[in-house]
Amino acid sequence: MNFILTTITTVKSYISSTEEGYSERSGNFIEKAPAYVEQGILPKESTEALIAKLQAVEDLRKRKNDSIKTAHNDRIEFVNSKNDSERQLRAYKKEIDENSSVPEDVKRTLGLLNEKKTEESNNKRPNLNVKTIAGVPRITYQKRPMHGIKLYSKINDGEYNFETTVNLSQFDDTRARINAKETEIREYYAYYIYNGQKVGKKSNVVRVVLEPIE
Repeated sequence: MNFILTTITTVKSYISSTEEGYSERSGNFIEKAPAYVEQGILPKESTEALIAKLQAVEDLRKRKNDSIKTAHNDRIEFVNSKNDSERQLRAYKKEIDENSSVPEDVKRTLGLLNEKKTEESNNKRPNLNVKTIAGVPRITYQKRPMHGIKLYSKINDGEYNFETTVNLSQFDDTRARINAKETEIREYYAYYIYNGQKVGKKSNVVRVVLEPIE
C-alpha cells in the first residue's frame, strides 16, 4: 500500500488573538518602527499615527487591568468589612434584646426584629432538576423552607417502584444498572416533606438517559 504525503498549510494572522500577544507585538512595533522611519524605509505619517493608536490601546489595557485589580481588592475589603459589621450587629442586637427598657416597636423601626413568614403548603411543589455526574444521576431542588422531599422513580417503561426520603437539597441515584451494556432511562418526581409529612403538589417529572457502559 502506498501512502501519499499531504502537506497542509495554515496561515496564522499577524494580529494576535490574545490580549497578551497583542500587547507584546504592539510594544515590538512601537519600539522598532521609528528606526525604519528614520532610514526612509517606512512612511513617516502613517507609521507615527499607527504608533500613537497602538500606544493608546496599550494605555487603556493597563488602565483596564489596574481597574480589575482594584475592583478585586475592593471586593475582598468589602466582604471582610461586611462580615465584621454583621458580627458587631449581632452582638449589638443581643445587647438590645437583653435590655428590657428598649420597646419592641423601636427594634422594629430600626430593623432589629426577625420577620416571621407564614406560608400555606397546599400549593407548594418541588421543581426538580437532574443531570449526570460521573455516570450517576443527581437530582437537585430548592429545599427551603421545607424539610426535604419524598422522591419516586422508575426505570425504562417500568412502574414507579422506587421511593426514598431526601433530607438534603440533592440526591445521587447510585442504584446499579439493570444492564450496564444497554441504554437505561430513569424518571423522577417528588412531593415536599414538612415535619415528616408529605405536603403540597406533585413536582414536575424529570428524566435522564444513562448511556451504555462499554
